[in-house]
Amino acid sequence: MTDLHRSESVVAERKLAVIAELFLRRTAEVESDGAWTSTAHEVVEAEIGAALTMGRAAAGRLIGLGMSLRTRLHATREAMARGDLDMYRVRLIEDATANVSDDWIGEVEHQLLEQVLAPPRSGGTGLTGRRLTNAANRIIARLDPAGVRAKREKAQADRFVGVCAAEDGMCRILGSVPAAQGRAFDARLRELANTVCAKDLRTYEQRRADGLSALVDGAGFVQCECGRVDCGQRSRIATTARKPLVHLIMLDATLAGGDEPAYLDGYGIVDAAHAREIAADADVEPVPAPSSVVPTTYRPGAVLDTWMRVLAGGCEWLHCDVAAWNTDLDHHRPFDHSDPAAGGPTVAGNMTAYCRNHHRLKHSGHWKVTADGDIELVAPTGHRYRTRSSGLLGAGRSDAGGRDHDADRDRDHAAAAVRRRTRAQNTEARIRAERRRRRAHLDAVRRRSPGAQASGACAADEPSPF
Repeated sequence: MTDLHRSESVVAERKLAVIAELFLRRTAEVESDGAWTSTAHEVVEAEIGAALTMGRAAAGRLIGLGMSLRTRLHATREAMARGDLDMYRVRLIEDATANVSDDWIGEVEHQLLEQVLAPPRSGGTGLTGRRLTNAANRIIARLDPAGVRAKREKAQADRFVGVCAAEDGMCRILGSVPAAQGRAFDARLRELANTVCAKDLRTYEQRRADGLSALVDGAGFVQCECGRVDCGQRSRIATTARKPLVHLIMLDATLAGGDEPAYLDGYGIVDAAHAREIAADADVEPVPAPSSVVPTTYRPGAVLDTWMRVLAGGCEWLHCDVAAWNTDLDHHRPFDHSDPAAGGPTVAGNMTAYCRNHHRLKHSGHWKVTADGDIELVAPTGHRYRTRSSGLLGAGRSDAGGRDHDADRDRDHAAAAVRRRTRAQNTEARIRAERRRRRAHLDAVRRRSPGAQASGACAADEPSPF
C-alpha cells in the first residue's frame, strides 16, 4: 500500500509538471497575440478540463499548483517526484507559503521540509494537516513576518454562499460567512422554526430548513402544518410572498399527470411528481417553437431566446454546469452586420449557449466548433471532444444554418476585448496587498511595544523583534 501511495505521488508530480509546461507555452502564445479575449489561464483550463474530464475550477487549481512547484517550491517538487510527498501535503505547503517573499521562500521551504519529511529512522513521523500548517506559520513568522497569511482577512475575502445539486430532487447549500453574520443567520432560523404550534409534527431540523423558504419569501414565519382548524398560528397574516425567478421546463403530458421527467434550470432532471409540485404555485407559460422566417436582427427575439435555453439546458461547453438562463447565446457563423442576409443567421441551428468564460474562449479563435446535432470542440492540440445539449429537448435540435465557424473572424471579433490585467497579475497584486497589511500591522505593534520610544523603530533590514 505504501509503495502504491508513493507511486501515485510520482505520477501526480509528472502530471502537474506537464500542466505547468502547457501553461507556459500557452502564455507565450497569448502574450504574442494581444488580441485574445481569453487569458492563458482560461485557455489551459479548457484544455485540461476536456482532457481530464473535470470542471473549470478543478482545472484551475491544478494549474496554480503546477506553477507553484515549477517556479517557487523546487524542493517540494523534488520530494513529490521521489514519492515522499502526496498531493494533499503539497497543497497544504503551497497554501501556507503563498505570501512568502522570493527572498525567503527557499529557506522557509528548507526548514519546513525538515519537519514535514522527518525520517522514520530518527523517530520522526512527519507532519500533515493542521500540524503542518502550524509549523509553516511558525517558520514564516520568524523568517518573513510580512509573509504570514492574514488569516482573518483572507477568510473574509473568500466568503461565499453556494447552491449545488444533490440527489433525489434536493440541493445542498454551503458557504463561508463572517462569524457574527453566521450566528445571526442561525438565530433567525431558530426563531422561524419555533413560529409553529406544538402540534406540528415536523422535526426541529425540518422546520429550520423550511425557515429558509420563509426568509426567501419574506413571510416572517413558517406556516404551521398541524392541520387543526383552531390552530392559533392560522390567524397570522402572511405577507405577499416574493416569487423568485426559477425556470422549470416540462412537457404538457407531464403537467397533465404523465411520468416524463422535467428539467430545472441550474439543477437538472427532476421527477414528474416533483415537477408538478413546483409548478403548482408557478406561472405556467407555453414554449412555442420559433418561426421558420429567418430574422435579420443580431439579437434573438424572446421566443427564440427561450427556445434556445430550453434546448441547451446550460452552458454547452464540455463539463460546464452554468445554468442556461445565465449564459450568452452565441452565433456559430458570425452575424454579418453590414449584410444580415449574407450569413450568420440568428436561428436555432446557428446559435449555442455558452457561459461568459467559454463564450470568450470560443471567440479567441483557439478552439474550433462544429456540429451535426451534437457539438464537437476541437482543441488547439487537435484533440476532438463531443458534447450534447443537456436540456429536455436538446436531442431534437436542428443543425440548420450550419455550426462551423471562421476562426479568423472570431479572432478579429476579439481584438477589441483585451483584458486589462492577467490572472497572474491579479494574484501578485493580492499578495502584495496582504504583505503590506501585515507589515503595517507589525509596525503598529512595534510602536506600541514597551521601549519603542527609547530604542526607536527597527530598521527595515533588521530582524523582527518577535
